[in-house]
Amino acid sequence: MDAIKNKVQQVLNPTSGNGKTVLVTGGSGFVAAHVLNSFLSRDYNVRTTVRSQQTAEKVKKSHEKDLDRLSFAIVPDVATPGGHDEAVKGVDGVIHTASPFVLQVEDNERDLLRPTIDGTSSVLTSIQKHNSTVKRVVITSSFAAIIDMDKGARSGYTYTEKDWNPVTYEAASNKESPGPVSYCASKTFAEQAAYDFVAKNKPNFNVSSICPPMVYGPAAHSIDSLDKLNTSSADIYRLMNGSEKTVPDTNFFAWVDVRDVGEAHVKAYESSEAAGQRYFTTAGGYTYNQICEIILKNFPELKGRVPEPKEEKFPDVYGVSNEKARKELGMSFIDLETSIVDQVKEFLALEKRSKA
Repeated sequence: MDAIKNKVQQVLNPTSGNGKTVLVTGGSGFVAAHVLNSFLSRDYNVRTTVRSQQTAEKVKKSHEKDLDRLSFAIVPDVATPGGHDEAVKGVDGVIHTASPFVLQVEDNERDLLRPTIDGTSSVLTSIQKHNSTVKRVVITSSFAAIIDMDKGARSGYTYTEKDWNPVTYEAASNKESPGPVSYCASKTFAEQAAYDFVAKNKPNFNVSSICPPMVYGPAAHSIDSLDKLNTSSADIYRLMNGSEKTVPDTNFFAWVDVRDVGEAHVKAYESSEAAGQRYFTTAGGYTYNQICEIILKNFPELKGRVPEPKEEKFPDVYGVSNEKARKELGMSFIDLETSIVDQVKEFLALEKRSKA
């Protein structure tokens, strides 16, 4: 344990800002970078965990204007017991975003299930042991923890926060289980583990969870290469880089802009009503066909690179409701066209930079 603690390099926050400090785990991630922005824009001090000093330097680069209120704790492995012991000390709240978002892995249990579940349990245990002043922890969960994938398109049904993915651990850990099934399971079990932890251990803090579906929009983190995009950004870039010759089938018919996900975390953190609540933060339904239409409408010069959209109605699939997030968190949501246009502009700028 001492060896692990020695690897955790703690840098205390400065005393500027509103005097409140939150810890955001996994600060280099696509969603986490926007969570950082949302807290920093409200004048919080933010401490964030990263795996290495090299990653910390990347986060500094993407958040240069806020370095007086941004500091780092290096946690090489999010799932290591005690790995967050130093990081949680002295903060007023914790936002836990760090977990794998990959759909194809070698070993479902080793690469998805255990890191996600154990990472959540590790953070909560560290808070309970080393910080009695934290009152609110916000967990980044997912629509993956809501949807029942066995029900397929589920025409006529509307998913809400009341729904839980019914997948079993046995099915998800099976080596033959598809990656998306195991990913959805990992988010389900991790979110449930958080609420179970509170019920069992009765800590001084309560938990809220944010459940976004597919997350699109412009990045706030450093992107080294268009070949190394995060999973959801790569999902959009493939529709404009010429690699897809026809419009691919849509698998998840719900989406949200990443900037709204960042805002939802702050609103859940600040709201007393959000204690013990989960929030389905979705802007609504979408298809890849709609995205291709948006790209070609706004960037006609990309014709030939973008799959030709089909003339079709929105498919007869499940609906999604963001009523609770709108009512209790005061959320409003960026529309699909705005989100995709902003993201494509970013990709084009990255392409231009890479050719310079």
